[in-house]
Amino acid sequence: MFSEKKFLATKDSSKNKRMAELLRVIILQLGDDVPRARREFETYAEWMKLPAEETLVGKNQAQMIDLYKTFRTRAGLGFERDVYLEQEPGDRQEAVEKPIQFAVLVHNLRSAFNVGSIIRSTDCFGLEGVHLSGYSCSPDHVTVKSAARGCQEWIPIKRWEDPFDCINWHKENGYEIIALETGEDIPDINKVTWPEKGLIILGNEELGIAPEIMAATTMKVTIPMAGRKASMNVAGAFAIMAFKIRSSYSA
Repeated sequence: MFSEKKFLATKDSSKNKRMAELLRVIILQLGDDVPRARREFETYAEWMKLPAEETLVGKNQAQMIDLYKTFRTRAGLGFERDVYLEQEPGDRQEAVEKPIQFAVLVHNLRSAFNVGSIIRSTDCFGLEGVHLSGYSCSPDHVTVKSAARGCQEWIPIKRWEDPFDCINWHKENGYEIIALETGEDIPDINKVTWPEKGLIILGNEELGIAPEIMAATTMKVTIPMAGRKASMNVAGAFAIMAFKIRSSYSA
């Protein structure tokens, strides 16, 4: 952190660049650096005698992103992609409909992009939350955040050390445990009756749902393939399933 004399003596472009850098840390919640970045930003804002609208007081995520853009523009710089994707034009302050009692368990998904896409689809189709287990990436991973497009900020996300703890909790609370898998002997997603509550199980991109987890499910569905491929991307398949479930409740 600069001294007051040294900071005020720097070029205006350098001051604005530093303010934007600190906001980036705060917006992206970059670990232990966040409290330090807040203190440093507030100190510099006081030294620069910034107006209230350019301080952190009372700012939500979208307002901080706008403030970040202001400082980047003053510094003569463009917007960094990872920060920009924290906010998307057209996002609403409130959901259109209340979430339905369906959640998804994402176990051992290799791709951070797939995890982020699943979080985004959970919001888009109004499901109640995302559960993570195994080596599935956490919501603070930069690629997860990029694919989730900010949804990780408001969608309930919980990590479980053991996927069976998640499955058993949902069973005890009246949820069907629904496997989304491939297979000729699995019911077509277009021909099933959805329960009132469900936990959707997604498998690994290459290996599918582990046999021991499949054995714990109480319902199985598959998406019929019309082409030569026998399966599709797991995040895309989840989006189709989430849409089908939401549509059945909206009908």
